[in-house]
Amino acid sequence: MKKEYKIGDKAEYVRRFHAADVETFAQITEDNNPIHLDDQFAAATVFRRRVVHGIFTLSMFSKIFGTIYPGTGGIYLHQSARFLRPVFIGDEVRAEVELVDFNPDKMIGTFTTRCYNETGELIVDGEAKIKLP
Repeated sequence: MKKEYKIGDKAEYVRRFHAADVETFAQITEDNNPIHLDDQFAAATVFRRRVVHGIFTLSMFSKIFGTIYPGTGGIYLHQSARFLRPVFIGDEVRAEVELVDFNPDKMIGTFTTRCYNETGELIVDGEAKIKLP
């Protein structure tokens, strides 16, 4: 039986970004930019402190599409993103997706993809296309 998908369906995922997570992400990706890893370096930047990798923040959508909505079996086809504000070590981020278009013949959904910081400010704004199971 096929799951029904409706325009306006939403899902979200919340996580806090800890220093150890950022360090592990840097090791996995080999992105050792000191803005993410070195307090002294980061203090001399416009941000004044370490920031989480933008792509690490964006990976929250992979969690949603692969396990939450549409659930197991969702396959990424496309992602666009604008990074509007930094995510700092220790920040809690809420990622939210909304189904805005659906092609039932191809089982492809188009979603808005947005992340918000703890104060509700939009920090990532984008769009994804997902092959739905």
